[in-house]
This record gives sequence, C-alpha cells and structure tokens, in this order.
Amino acid sequence: MHYIFNHSCVGYSHLKNNKPCQDYSASYKDNERYIITCCDGHGGEQYVRSQYGSKAASDAVISVFKSLDKSFFLRKDNEQLAEQIKLLILCEYNKYVERELGARPIKNSELLNLNEEEKDVLKLDPEKAYGTTLSGAMIYKNKLIVVCIGDTEALGIRKGKIVRLFDNSNDPVGNVTYSMSQEDAYKYMQVIIMNIKDVDGVILCSDGLSSPYQTYDNFHKSFINPMVKTILATQSFQSIFQWVNEIALSKGVGDDVSLSFLLDRNTKAHWYK
Repeated sequence: MHYIFNHSCVGYSHLKNNKPCQDYSASYKDNERYIITCCDGHGGEQYVRSQYGSKAASDAVISVFKSLDKSFFLRKDNEQLAEQIKLLILCEYNKYVERELGARPIKNSELLNLNEEEKDVLKLDPEKAYGTTLSGAMIYKNKLIVVCIGDTEALGIRKGKIVRLFDNSNDPVGNVTYSMSQEDAYKYMQVIIMNIKDVDGVILCSDGLSSPYQTYDNFHKSFINPMVKTILATQSFQSIFQWVNEIALSKGVGDDVSLSFLLDRNTKAHWYK
C-alpha cells in the first residue's frame, strides 16, 4: 500500500499578471495500480495555451498507464517496453491537442502579446501553443514505471535519501527545456522501468517547488525530509497542501508549484531522522 498525493497552486507572479496556473498534476488509483503526474506548461508568451497542454500531457499519461495490463509486459524487455510507452504517450497527447484545436482554433485575441514572428510560428504550427513538460509514474504489480520530458523533477526516495531517476546532464540550460510540443519530443522523452522494491517512493514536482531551495541537499533537508516525516507521523496531507501553497503564493520564486508523490506506507520513520 502507498500514500498517493497531488496538488498544484498558481504562483504569485502569475496571479499578479492575471495568468492562469500553467501547472497540472493528477493522481489515480484502483485495485491494480497507482498513478501520479506532474506537468509544467511553458511560461513564455508564445505558449498561449500551455495550461491546456499540461492537462493534455497529464491526461495522456493516465490514459496510457491505465491501459497497460499483464499482456503488455509479456515477451518484451525493458528497453522495448520503454520505447512503446513513449510512443503511446506521445500519440495520446497529440490526439488530445488536435482534438482541442479542432474544437477551439486559436483566436487573434490570444495572440495580442506576440510579435509577428511568434504569430507566424503559431499559424504554421499551432500545437506549439500547448508547450509543456511532462512527468508521470505508475506502480503496477511489482513494477515502477516513470516517464519524463523537460525540467520537471522526477526523484526517487531510497532509505531516507532522494536520488534523481534520470540523467539530465545533457538538458538545455537556463529557461530552455525540452517540450511535448517539439517535433522530436520522442527523442528526448525518458522512461525508466524498475522493481518497486528498489525505491520507497517517487516524487514528481515542477521547478517552482525545487528552485527556491537552490540545491538538492537543501531541498531534501528543508522540504522532502520534513514532508515524509509529517506524513508518516500524521497520515495526513493537510500540512503538505499548506506548504505547497505557501511556496507558490509567498515564499517561492513566484512560479506555479506542483507536487505529486507515491510513498510506501511501510517506510520506516527512523530513516528520516
């Protein structure tokens, strides 16, 4: 059994500028699986529908993960499974975006803050308006599957320490990140499949949550460690809601904040001293 949680909150800079929350997170569980997502819509002016893109990415992950059953994992190694999962998620995401554009073509009123070059880009490739990162995780049977593209954090918890599940050393620097809306998104999407016994939990979060802590060590000591202790001690998420809201609305960098996690209920509290 696992604790499962997700929460997103609009950042104070977006509130100040009358922008919607561009993050989207979700969670799902049934008798066979646990699923969490965390997607961060791009903040640039060109991404006029990124709040819908992040939801489309989250919906795509949940839809694909829910569709996987025992037969999917037969006679395939992890590398083959990962490639197929990537393709399924990208196809599902593109289907959502195409359906959205078909129902609601981009209006000129949405392009008022763009220069002519940016407008031309969206006229040729309107899907770019939905730019977003994506991360998702599923526990199914004895497997943990985690998918990620872009600078959304995907972290594992192992005996009281957090570890990055993906090597992001070759990612773009600064405010540039890989995106679900780029033509070669398949190339940059990463999938890891591992035994659930190898981790005690998975944390997905947007950079609006991790950036204020500056280093992973500080993020671990100041947020992850007390968060896990609180959950194990109280079996309540109320204070976690409050912490996420405080970071988004006053104590962070002004960006939207999202947090999703799966945490083994049998995790020993003394690991988090």
